[in-house]
Amino acid sequence: MGDFSKAIDMQLIEKLRNEPLFQSWLDEETLADCLLEDMLKGEVFPSIGDRGIRFYYRDESLFTYDGTFKSCARYAFVPQVDAWAGKVVGRDETTTLELVDVDEAMLVGMKQQMTFQDAYKQIKERCGKFDGMPTTDISAFYRFSFAAYPCERYFVLNINIWWGTMIHLLLMDAITGRLLFCQAKPYSLMTPWTPAMEVKFISGDLGHFRNRIAKKRDAIIAYYTDYARAMQALTGIEILAPTGVCGDCGLLIYGFDEDQKNGKLKKIMDSLTKMGWPVYAAGGIGEVDPETLFTKLGGDAA
Repeated sequence: MGDFSKAIDMQLIEKLRNEPLFQSWLDEETLADCLLEDMLKGEVFPSIGDRGIRFYYRDESLFTYDGTFKSCARYAFVPQVDAWAGKVVGRDETTTLELVDVDEAMLVGMKQQMTFQDAYKQIKERCGKFDGMPTTDISAFYRFSFAAYPCERYFVLNINIWWGTMIHLLLMDAITGRLLFCQAKPYSLMTPWTPAMEVKFISGDLGHFRNRIAKKRDAIIAYYTDYARAMQALTGIEILAPTGVCGDCGLLIYGFDEDQKNGKLKKIMDSLTKMGWPVYAAGGIGEVDPETLFTKLGGDAA
């Protein structure tokens, strides 16, 4: 969501709450395999956008929801293993797809799982194994989502926000109500560039974000007030309404070794810091948490 002008459809949120794929219960206290369970575990991250709600798993789009669920054909088609199990010597109905060897004759009677709910675990597994082209590894932050990390002061409210280029994280301070936008850039994407060219490119992006935040401050707060209300209605987890926005979008650079840290990256970091941009470097993205980013990049609220 880039312009913050489109109202969040609360009727869509209510409809989603009642979808079995979103939440199914084995009993009054135990969730079945479903999206809500994996959100609470920090494995799946929901994000409301212009075209509905998207559920991310391991940096891939697991499902989208705009009144009906959709999933990528690469991993949505899941055979019914039990249709094969009786034809495989030594196997039974508990056989998993990976353990089944098939011949062409067995393909004739192959049956497809009829619902996303029935195939949920297999779709998620296939999605997690899909070798796409993610440019970041922000799934490391799913465990800090508002759903999985509700008792901590700092958490992730949204991910993958498009402003002409991607802003990967929106963090929130639950005590002050401040929001912090943050890009996450792997060092590997910098290697073709000279330090001077990289600094020029990064500072241009951060300047664009600074101007946009300044112009859209009230709209951002209003939109994410509604966003927090929608996510609270969806999950039942209380989320404080935001009260302010940090004036700059922070930048996290990660995925480098000591030689890179003390070489090209040091030149980039030194230049950006002298220019006043909020930047932070960490060798591995798994070493970073929302509190660290807020402390290093938060600055003052706009």
